[in-house]
Amino acid sequence: MSAKPISVFLGISLGIFVLLAGTSCKGKRKPINLDEKQVVARPEELKATVSDLLASAFEDDLDSAGQSRNLPFRNVPAMAALYKKLEFAPLWSRDSVWLSRSDSLMVLLKDARRYGLFPEDYYVAKLDSLLPRARDTARSNRLDAALWAQTDLYLTAALIDLSTDLKVSRLQPDSVRRRDTALRAPFYDSIAIRFGSFPLDSFTRSLEPKHAGYWDLRAALDSFLPKAVFRNYTSINPKDTAHLPQQLRKRLAEDSIHYDKSLPDSLALATMIRSYQKRKGMKSDGRISTELVARLNMSDAGKFAIIALNMDRYKQLPQLPSEYIWVNIPSYQLLVFRGDSVTITSKVVVGKPETRTPVISSAVNNMMTYPQWTIPPSIIAKDILPALQRDPGYLARKGYSLLDTNRNEVDPYKVKWSKYKKGIPYKVVQGSGDDNALGVLKFNFPNNHSVYLHDTNQRGFFARSKRALSHGCVRVEAWHSLATYLLQRDSILLSLDSSSKARPVSVDSLDSWLAQKKRQYVPLRRPMPVHLRYFTVARREGKLVFYEDIYGEDRRLRQAYLVRK
Repeated sequence: MSAKPISVFLGISLGIFVLLAGTSCKGKRKPINLDEKQVVARPEELKATVSDLLASAFEDDLDSAGQSRNLPFRNVPAMAALYKKLEFAPLWSRDSVWLSRSDSLMVLLKDARRYGLFPEDYYVAKLDSLLPRARDTARSNRLDAALWAQTDLYLTAALIDLSTDLKVSRLQPDSVRRRDTALRAPFYDSIAIRFGSFPLDSFTRSLEPKHAGYWDLRAALDSFLPKAVFRNYTSINPKDTAHLPQQLRKRLAEDSIHYDKSLPDSLALATMIRSYQKRKGMKSDGRISTELVARLNMSDAGKFAIIALNMDRYKQLPQLPSEYIWVNIPSYQLLVFRGDSVTITSKVVVGKPETRTPVISSAVNNMMTYPQWTIPPSIIAKDILPALQRDPGYLARKGYSLLDTNRNEVDPYKVKWSKYKKGIPYKVVQGSGDDNALGVLKFNFPNNHSVYLHDTNQRGFFARSKRALSHGCVRVEAWHSLATYLLQRDSILLSLDSSSKARPVSVDSLDSWLAQKKRQYVPLRRPMPVHLRYFTVARREGKLVFYEDIYGEDRRLRQAYLVRK
């Protein structure tokens, strides 16, 4: 009579049904908890019993949606498929001997911060408890099949989870990550085979993104982590004015800044603030400011979380071409990359928090000299309509025209504006000219947000340090350099294509149209890729530079995905 299948009940403690006398014995099975010992009689029975326990762990565990009912791991389907392919042989031991790659994995897990990851996400505390006992030479541990099976499961879960997080961004729901085509059975088979066969650095590099910005942050972590102090500090709420002085005193004291009780409270606090400001290279005025509060709230743990978020953002990027335009919204900067070189650097003005510049990838396929501005419906609903309801003369003062669907001009005084709540059946257009909000040149690229790169009639904004000031489009200070580069690039690429009969537009032609103040469509036969992105930290001259989280995206993502970090 063959043995019946082993049933499984695994909660947090991984409770499992096991055979009392091995898989070949007759009789009923008695359920025990996997945290309870199951010591086999002889060493040669250990492997078979461990395999039996591993098989039972996944038996009937997955529901109809492919999710685990009981196992406390993030990716049970991948674990189940991997063990099934190996016929439930243990991954981390052979012939009742633990393999050295289990030590290599523990080194990698404890070093997870080097990769912008968190060791606590990979069962480190649990494994620190399991592994020493599993390696203990005492018979009660040496032959405890339940202990060996449990340890193998946790090691495998840690490898799968860490490899997944190295490969794919965590900044998305698990349901989306599971659909990622990169995370299929061949991926998990590959990591199980390759781990331990190559140096750790080679293994991790094969999974990480290739983007230079990611590797800049990786390099910066090597300098940051040895000095970082991961401790909890007092959080300062600037809106809590009643308790703000006490919060500041406590937080500054945590940085070993002395509070002089012999001074009046306000003067003692100002003295503490000045000491802190001098230490951090800030203007030493002793005043409570937004910058001061932001600095005090930015602990090393907070900085690391932001670095981790940004490293994950690189994992969301598509494969970048050899030549492209890059706009980083929080740094207010546009760069043109050609290979590893930056050929153009320009200040930009981006959208206000209430009218954000979107994160998109596209390609610039044409330009327009002396463009008209057709105001987007979102701006009409938010700004134009309320102004018209107050005064129909608003359009004339702003230099705007009101056009119907046939582009006939409409008298705003003859429209009953009070009947419209959100939108209007008209277009609002600003004519071309030096006073146009788009300036004298616009760079168009396909997108669903009605945004583009352009010049501006408010060039003084580029002198400001904080430039989140637009309605969502990106205003470019070096617009003429960018246009020149795009036309020269188009000319070169067309000359290399013997099959193309298209004629490039010369820079001289562009300058002539600009001089004439002529509205002219300028096609680019070879569109230039453009990426608008949101990165709040970068490495500059070997140092980490943090940019203001102008849209609150870091805060939102930390709450969604790193809430306990």
